[in-house]
Amino acid sequence: MSKINKVIGKDIFFRYSIILTGMIISSIGINGFIRPAHLLSGGVTGLATMLNYITNINVGLLTFLINIPIFVLGFIYLEKDFCITSLINMVLFSFILGITQDIGTYINIDDILLQSAYGGILCGVGVGLTFRAKSSQGGTDIIGAILKIKRNIPVKNTALAANVAIVLCGSFLFGMHLALYTLISMFLNAQTMAVVKDAFFDEKSVMVFTKKSEEIADDIMKNLDRGVTFLDAEGGYTHEKKKIIYCVALSKEIPKIKEIALKYDNRAFISVNDVNEVKGKGFKERYL
Repeated sequence: MSKINKVIGKDIFFRYSIILTGMIISSIGINGFIRPAHLLSGGVTGLATMLNYITNINVGLLTFLINIPIFVLGFIYLEKDFCITSLINMVLFSFILGITQDIGTYINIDDILLQSAYGGILCGVGVGLTFRAKSSQGGTDIIGAILKIKRNIPVKNTALAANVAIVLCGSFLFGMHLALYTLISMFLNAQTMAVVKDAFFDEKSVMVFTKKSEEIADDIMKNLDRGVTFLDAEGGYTHEKKKIIYCVALSKEIPKIKEIALKYDNRAFISVNDVNEVKGKGFKERYL
């Protein structure tokens, strides 16, 4: 095997190790905590769990069947590589959900608050790890990716709409009491997923107000390989002409940018803001 093939092989092995770990953690959260408490998880898995309560059909099989029409749409509108990877993941996740369906009998917790909390956290960790590996488990992730591309609707809004619909259905079928605990689980799921998915890799915009703009910009471009833009500005009090440094970087790079700015100008004013989406050189496009 060539050196390049070895690198590719190691990358795929590492990527799927993360994905499989995420799937196993999610399955434990669903089958070990959420289903025994008769709560619902988010997305397609939540719908499958609801149908499982009614029909007693294996939750993994239901997840697989519901995903089929969703993936047909995915292959029409999304890149084939993303869809193929997500399809493989969906089949694996359905299988793992199926074989772990009875794991709840080995987890002796009879406290609905603990079950909703830890079920949501475990599902969030699992999905976050899958997203971290630049993939998805299918389901509403595919629908969210399609709407993101076609209508620029944030994926989190699509997930929220799907989860609200699931909770409403669950409240009619199982009562408001369980629906409210389901909301706790879903909230913790979303928060945990965001932390795992974006930790150290979310993007920030930085503006540096300084008299040493040229030196600071050159250092940022040289040491961080990030593009820098000068914005013409004028001081409101002094009316002095200035150049503001504008840069978009990863969250983990912000401390270095601050260090560079303060090295040249210890009175530099630095503003850091969240960025919802970045496309361009140095940043990988994300569907999710």
